Amino acid sequence: MKLKKDVLNKILIIGGIIILLGVGIYSYVKIKAKLDYEKTYEYKLITKGYEKDDAVKITKTFKEQEIEYILNQDVNDIYLKIASDKYFIYDKLYDYLDYQAQNEDKEIREIVERVNTNTNKKYYEEATPTDISKKELMLVNKYTYLDETYEPEELVTIPPTYSYGEIGSQKATQSTYDAFLNMWNASHEQGFYLMVNSSYRTHEKQQSVYDDYKKSYGTEYADSIAARPGYSEHQTGYTLDIFEMNTSQKTFPETESYKWLKENAHKYGFIQRYPEDKVDITGYNFESWHYRYVGVEAATYIYENNITFDEYYAYFVK
Repeated sequence: MKLKKDVLNKILIIGGIIILLGVGIYSYVKIKAKLDYEKTYEYKLITKGYEKDDAVKITKTFKEQEIEYILNQDVNDIYLKIASDKYFIYDKLYDYLDYQAQNEDKEIREIVERVNTNTNKKYYEEATPTDISKKELMLVNKYTYLDETYEPEELVTIPPTYSYGEIGSQKATQSTYDAFLNMWNASHEQGFYLMVNSSYRTHEKQQSVYDDYKKSYGTEYADSIAARPGYSEHQTGYTLDIFEMNTSQKTFPETESYKWLKENAHKYGFIQRYPEDKVDITGYNFESWHYRYVGVEAATYIYENNITFDEYYAYFVK
């Protein structure tokens, strides 16, 4: 009996030791976990004053450098608001923050929109060469330009059946012309007769167009209605100025053919490049006649999401 009692005591002692070791290990693990957590950015953000959910979102959204920056600033929900925008571009975070600090009255959507399209900067001052390898998706605006020697490949003549001017004077890239013909046929079935008033222009031709506006109305107005040489989409060969037969810049927007074109051009790869409600982004006054070929996929997205090509390029092409 004594032997059994000794064995039982040993078992109890060993069990006690195991329990104590378990408690110790548990306590150690718990303390270590707490200490490890206190080293995390989530904990630091919460200590800074952020709600736990926001702290978690920040750690999942931003990289270490940006989180360190956020920790060194006052608590602010602007970081997550900007990052939540549909067209947020990570590499432009500091540009968004700088622009927002100077324009606190603007909505987040406009801040992201402006920075993405460079319209937070002055026209022409920090211009860069256009990436012509993008072809129909190349961007030409007041921040990107074409060399004066640039001439598109595969230029074809638009017959006088579909265009104004001297025979042979209207040209476009093959893809632009083919898409226009498809659109012309579809519109003609609806009783419309679309005509190309202006298409491909050389650098020299655009210089002449711009100088005429500048001479007549001054630089400010000229810049609102015409591109400076090198900055014109017409030099790409992917742009057409389209009117209904026997209409003008003034009368075309009131026609049924314009309404049809505005609602259907994307189906054939064209976008209205300078919409009435996007002047601050495009930098040009509303032009109901100016259509740019970008391909069906891009044109459809731009149309359905009511954005400009400048925005599309920044987010999906560049």
